[in-house]
Formats: sequence, C-alpha cells, structure tokens
Amino acid sequence: MKILLQHARTRLYLRGLGDWTANHHEGFDFQHSQKAIDFARQHSLNSVQIAVKFIDGQFDETFPLPAAASASVVQQARA
Repeated sequence: MKILLQHARTRLYLRGLGDWTANHHEGFDFQHSQKAIDFARQHSLNSVQIAVKFIDGQFDETFPLPAAASASVVQQARA
C-alpha cells in the first residue's frame, strides 16, 4: 500500500516538491496519511487529496484533506 498526494484536478501524483507524475508508482510514498497531510499543509499545497494505492488496485481510494487539519494549522499560525 502507498499513501500519495494527488492533485485533485490534474490527477497527477506528487513525486517531489514542484514535481508531479501521472504514474502512481513514481509518486512519493508518505507511508502514513498524517505525514501526507502535514507535508501538504507545511508547503501550502492546494487542491490536493490523499490517494491510497494498493498493489492490485482493487481497493484504491482517494480522500480530501481533512478540514480540521487545515483549521488547526491556520490557528497555530495566528498564535
């Protein structure tokens, strides 16, 4: 299983900061959804979602970034 960041509009996968790929095998594996969320927030990546990819692809899923994580980052920045 891989945990990736995917651009919601283009469906490209993050390979590195500013580097995107159409091939999910080349995307950066965050290994945990919280790491992907933290990275997206720290680097102000907009319009991204979490993509969970399995070897056989049968159970692949995408999820929007949680709004609560976004709100807490904004609150911490203002503190």
